[in-house]
Amino acid sequence: MLFRSDNCKMKRFAAITLALIMALICVPVTAEKADREIEGNLAVFTTAEDFAAGTLENVVTDESIGNGAIVLKEGESEGTYTSEVLGTAPFEYMVASWGADTPTGTWIEVSARAYVDMKKGWTEWLSWGKWSDSVKRGSVSGECDLAYMDTDTFTISGKDGETASKIQLKVTLHANADGVSPTVRQLGVTYKNTLEGQYITPVYHGETVELPEKVVLDTPAYSQMVREQSIANSMCSATTICTLLNDRGEDTLPEEIALIDYDSDYDGFGNWSFSVAAAGSYGYDVYIQYADLDIVRQELAHGYSVGINVKYSSSSNGQYPYLENGAAGSTGGHLITITGYETIDGVDYFYSSDSAAGSDAGCLRRYRADQLDAAWSAKVAYIIHDKEENISACNPNRVECELVSAGENEYTLMANGEAVRIGKNFTSAKWKSDGCGIIAYYLEGEDVSEAPAPENVKTGDANHTFRYTVKGNENGNLAIKPTAILGGLKKPATMHIFVMANNGTTYTASLELVPEVTETPTPAPTEAPAESEAPAATDEPAPAEPAATEPEGGLSTGAIVGIIAAVIVAAAVIIIVSKKKK
Repeated sequence: MLFRSDNCKMKRFAAITLALIMALICVPVTAEKADREIEGNLAVFTTAEDFAAGTLENVVTDESIGNGAIVLKEGESEGTYTSEVLGTAPFEYMVASWGADTPTGTWIEVSARAYVDMKKGWTEWLSWGKWSDSVKRGSVSGECDLAYMDTDTFTISGKDGETASKIQLKVTLHANADGVSPTVRQLGVTYKNTLEGQYITPVYHGETVELPEKVVLDTPAYSQMVREQSIANSMCSATTICTLLNDRGEDTLPEEIALIDYDSDYDGFGNWSFSVAAAGSYGYDVYIQYADLDIVRQELAHGYSVGINVKYSSSSNGQYPYLENGAAGSTGGHLITITGYETIDGVDYFYSSDSAAGSDAGCLRRYRADQLDAAWSAKVAYIIHDKEENISACNPNRVECELVSAGENEYTLMANGEAVRIGKNFTSAKWKSDGCGIIAYYLEGEDVSEAPAPENVKTGDANHTFRYTVKGNENGNLAIKPTAILGGLKKPATMHIFVMANNGTTYTASLELVPEVTETPTPAPTEAPAESEAPAATDEPAPAEPAATEPEGGLSTGAIVGIIAAVIVAAAVIIIVSKKKK
């Protein structure tokens, strides 16, 4: 009996234990709670307090840099910052952005992971790739079971409406051999949901103001089509960033931006994250946001032009949404700058600097708001605010040089007394080799590209008519032939040259060009006929000039004149006598 009782107790215990195990198996695993809930669709880390809320490994916060930043601990060559877990509305897509200074040889890498609700699990860490303005940069198009990275967009995988509701960001900092650290001043992430009924309303990141009836900013206008022809057709993103920066007070060239936002993996300039990071390297407060036209209006009302992505056709029967007066004709992917808004006769319009036009002046367009909204395909907005204080931004890294003659039609680029060698393949290997790039120049006072209207639109170096014919030679010098550059100009001109390298450095110099003076050839004097030799001198006097001779066998001239006179007198006498008789 005792045995049977103990046996029953054992069976009961086993049954209870099994039931508990089964219950635990059947109960869904709950994800970790978010540390911070995000309002709207944008999170921005920009202060020392923001960064301190995350996990720091071999990095420290520095309140003296800008609004606050993170740098490597002294003596460390690599460190990471991991954000707190951010709670979000359910989303499908997200894009990261950052503002960082990356001195020569340093770089950073931004990664993220997301918690996928339907799968009850976190994705792997996916990277936006290595970024620096001084070393070769490239995105990483990686993937895992729950998500994938498409150049600049983190996308939740699946066809069953899978969404994520939590995010973590991670930044890895790498020092160079000298121990110089990169600086991360800002980190942002934006997300969106395109599923029916799950739209996430964007929230303006700042203090909203009452909108004026009309805003038209004096934003510059640059045509990408007149730039370096090998990249002119594909550098809309770089041109837009250049437009936004110069609107804030810089004076940079679109090619300079193109060289530091080029994505070697994507093989182009359209990486949204890299483009905004290029602007951030100038020290500005920058981020990307999935936005709407209300956000754009607020930015314009605060005095900030905005870059947006579009796809459109300028004809009503085109492949893409119709945009009346579109500068590009038809484009499946393009970046433009929005510079103002106005309502005319009850119709809302936005003003734009659309770089697809064939001239600077032609970039200035007015688009219907409803058509622009339809053409604004991914709702991506480039946001660039004011420059942060107390920073030493990497750009613009311009070095003033002088050109020293090194022979006929050959000049050495001298920077601080040292020669800067420009290889023969400098322009042909602009993307393939470190330190190569683009050479551009314009002539002062010769020909400036068509002036934008209205008159108050900002102008600068980028509005000049640039040429790209100068190359490096086998001696590491610049081949400059003044006669070829001056062309038909008959007067001296100042040449302003920009040698833009893909490591973030631009060398600038000026050179006075003087046309060759071609003297009009003086005709060779014709040879005078040889003078006849003078007769030999004699003691005899020179013969006198012969006297005039009378004609032979007749009266002399005097006799003939006398006879004629006598006849005339006689005739006169006869006439007089005859009159008297009458």
